[in-house]
Amino acid sequence: MSILKNIIRYKKKDEIKTLFLVDILYMKDINAVYGFDNGDFIIKQLKKLLRNNVINKIKNYLEKSAFIDFVNTHVDVFGITVYKDLNQQDIDKIKDIIFDSIISHKFLLLDKTSYININVTMGCSKSSNNKLKIYAEKALHNAKLNYVHYIYLDSALFENEDTNENLLATLKLNIEKNLVEPYFQPIANTKTEKIEKYEALMRIFDKDSNIIMPYVFIQKSKKYRLYNKLMSLMIQKIISYIKKYKIHVSINIDFHDILNPKIKEQLFNNIKNSDVGHYITLEILESDKISNYTAVNDFIKEIKQYGVKVAIDDFGTGFSNYEYILNIDVDYIKIDGSLIKKIDQEIYLNLVKSIVLFCKQQNIQVIAEFVSDLKILRYVRSLNIDYAQGYHISKPKPIEQIVKELNEENT
Repeated sequence: MSILKNIIRYKKKDEIKTLFLVDILYMKDINAVYGFDNGDFIIKQLKKLLRNNVINKIKNYLEKSAFIDFVNTHVDVFGITVYKDLNQQDIDKIKDIIFDSIISHKFLLLDKTSYININVTMGCSKSSNNKLKIYAEKALHNAKLNYVHYIYLDSALFENEDTNENLLATLKLNIEKNLVEPYFQPIANTKTEKIEKYEALMRIFDKDSNIIMPYVFIQKSKKYRLYNKLMSLMIQKIISYIKKYKIHVSINIDFHDILNPKIKEQLFNNIKNSDVGHYITLEILESDKISNYTAVNDFIKEIKQYGVKVAIDDFGTGFSNYEYILNIDVDYIKIDGSLIKKIDQEIYLNLVKSIVLFCKQQNIQVIAEFVSDLKILRYVRSLNIDYAQGYHISKPKPIEQIVKELNEENT
């Protein structure tokens, strides 16, 4: 079988392949608590689960139209290579197959009576380049740095722009040519199922008009001192689209944006001069990076004078400081997607219930992020959560597509 696999690999070596890297989270903690023998036993079980069960599920989804290779790249890291140029929908589906299969599986301990669950982080990329593994490892590394369970990295960025100088040139190109664009992800009312608002997400483009995702360029843009200019262009475009199309839009800002006098001044001036505050919600990231809640509170009081609503984003991570929420004027709380994805598990369901109960008592509306399928949406509705956002509702779209859909609704 290994000879046959090598032959197939050789024949398909120049074709586009998609590589998923799967890394066990907190393996050191598992070894510390349960011992290295149990750690090794869990790794063996995961290897068997991926090689047999998961790969069969992927083949069934793809209707056996692709060769799939499986390797144990490191002690607790596994690689699944699909020898096919998968589209984004297929990549997302296969990612879900892998992730859901692992987190729902009970891993037996050596005593043969006890079970534990494990969690994983995944990185993915696709390419015909022999550096595919490097790209996927970069995605996996970024996922760990950003505390998310999965990141897809567009290899085209590295194949076409494989130096920091070229990424810098790309950022400058977007600023000089005003290419920065907000993409809008719809947010639906869970009762009426109607789209009532959109979250604006920054996108930039390389010289060939390929989209570069934020996790690739945001930190670099801050390092190069270009983030302020990108945000300035982003805000200007959002304001212009709001004025023209009268859509309600959420804008993401973090603690550092609030403290940044240039971004703050530009945000306030745009809102005051265009009189669009009542169309805007500012989503403030709730995380352990917030070190001055007084500054956040003062900012919220000031911005709400212009009709702007305020949401706390990713609630359920970081400090999740309920007392802090009681002392500021918040309109929405967005429950972090890491909780919503696992809402069918009792412990996460109860945690989400407690957040919703708290919000209802404080007259704060609730938005569920990462609503990726109908099952999750049904849980969200059953908990009386007000709004849903995620790929089951819609992926982010350019303004032209949003306007087209709005016009079709009105005809």
